[in-house]
Amino acid sequence: MTVRAGPAQGATLILDMRRNGSYWLGTYDNWILDRIRIGDWLPAGGVAWDCGSYVGYYAAIFRKVVGDTGSVVAFEASPSNYERLQHIPGLNNWSNLAIVNRAVGPEHATLNFAGELGGSSGPVETKQFAHPVVTTRVDCSGVDELCFERGVPQPDFIKFDLEGAETYALHNGKRMFTEKRPVLLLELHGPEAITALGEFLSKYQYQCWDVRNFDQPGLEPFEDGAGIEKAASELCNTMVCLPAELASKRARLIAPE
Repeated sequence: MTVRAGPAQGATLILDMRRNGSYWLGTYDNWILDRIRIGDWLPAGGVAWDCGSYVGYYAAIFRKVVGDTGSVVAFEASPSNYERLQHIPGLNNWSNLAIVNRAVGPEHATLNFAGELGGSSGPVETKQFAHPVVTTRVDCSGVDELCFERGVPQPDFIKFDLEGAETYALHNGKRMFTEKRPVLLLELHGPEAITALGEFLSKYQYQCWDVRNFDQPGLEPFEDGAGIEKAASELCNTMVCLPAELASKRARLIAPE
């Protein structure tokens, strides 16, 4: 189906209309995408990773932004999600969208993965489920492993939606977070993820905002674990993380007219 509106408008995705109507209409995650404009942080010709891609909606947004000269890598560990997702490059004639059947999280690992839960599919090691689930073993790689051992292009922008495995992904990319320093759109799942984020901010000199406040002037970012732990009960589950050197760019973009 062709996405009717929004930042992925015109992209062809394989959708189940019983569950995926908002993707078709182009209204999915508008509360996020209205506050962080992807094109402000991902350059034309750049590289984006969509980690936990599901139907490929964010991958389609990233592909529209980077254009023909950039590249997008969509990671999806769920067998059923991957089966659907792998057709997206051909349906859209996108030779620079790569679909990778692999989880992102612990490095050099295999995981027990509950893969038949749509967008909620995830590793049982890091996610609690309210009911019994069917699992399969999936391959998993860390961030530096992907870049420097497996040859995946280093990203300018990453979306992490890893159902708990972000606790690993934030800490096995030392070289990439130090050298390339991508912007992160980060989904948090559980208190361990908040702790991992606080450690990440201090270690790599990143700053982050609750996405609901990202476009609001005058709000100070979180810069360490103490600040983010104190505010944890008031946060939504989506955070924008910028290298500290990009904070002034955000201030310019949201400055009042």
